[in-house]
Amino acid sequence: MPQVKKIINVMQMNNEKPDGYSLDSYNTAYNNFQKQHAQAKDFVKFLNTLYRQFKNIHMGELQTIEETLPSLLTGLKLIWTISRHINQNESKMEDILEAISNEICDKVKAQIDVTKIFKKKPEVAIKIIKQGMSVLEKWKKEYDATKRDIEQQ
Repeated sequence: MPQVKKIINVMQMNNEKPDGYSLDSYNTAYNNFQKQHAQAKDFVKFLNTLYRQFKNIHMGELQTIEETLPSLLTGLKLIWTISRHINQNESKMEDILEAISNEICDKVKAQIDVTKIFKKKPEVAIKIIKQGMSVLEKWKKEYDATKRDIEQQ
């Protein structure tokens, strides 16, 4: 912004340190901001490629979620491999995986609600419970396989 440029010019000319801040500290903070902004743009760009899978997990039935997991984790592994920012920050990928895990668990929990599941016919309740177990087992299996693959790279 023009106003910021004027302030920077005045600070450079006077080499003043208003409120303990110098031009160097401003430049450092600005460079850190630009780096984080580039990382955020990279994250959004790559994670948008998995929009359909995230939507399936958020809005889909348990069967749909289970069918989505292999392509989701394959996509995440690909992102880990080619993203210059995500693969340098393991905690970010862990945060993404934790969010996915929480969403899957919430979906299974909602389907196997104890206050509602016993009001269903026994065969329907058993089918829902088995599907929930299957989704959670598939998630763990796919997650573990993907994690092994990433660690071997």
